Amino acid sequence: MKDEALFPVRDVLDDLFHRLGMNTKIKQMNVLKSWSQVVGETISKHSQPTAIRKKNLFVKVDSSAWIAQLFHFKEKIILEFNKQQGQEIIEDIYFRLGSISSFPPKKEKIENKLITVKLDKKDKQWIDKIVMKTKDQNLKNLVRRILSKHKKFEKLKK
Repeated sequence: MKDEALFPVRDVLDDLFHRLGMNTKIKQMNVLKSWSQVVGETISKHSQPTAIRKKNLFVKVDSSAWIAQLFHFKEKIILEFNKQQGQEIIEDIYFRLGSISSFPPKKEKIENKLITVKLDKKDKQWIDKIVMKTKDQNLKNLVRRILSKHKKFEKLKK
């Protein structure tokens, strides 16, 4: 029997996510999800992160008075997010006036939308090419599901 090196699943997935460029996206999503944790309940009632583009965090705020308040805490918020993620994920924050809704969207709503997204032949071939290198069937199935969701999320964003 061939002597093969075994690696923890976490290490394999971390390497895969890194090669696919998903690590940064995951950290950005963590920033969006942890907004209320970082800024606190009072501020989160009046503000909502909407996107991160090129290390710029965009936040909707329900009044100009709150925008002025948040502007004073901007550097502290940036430092906290970057400390939390262990790297510079956010360089600047842009506050914009807007209405605040439920964020993040309910998991059920996202899952329902993902069900309707179909992967094309090219996407399936890309996934097959990556998972064919994995010998463990359980890990192969897990990676296939993760990559399928990743591709569906990409299609939803378009």
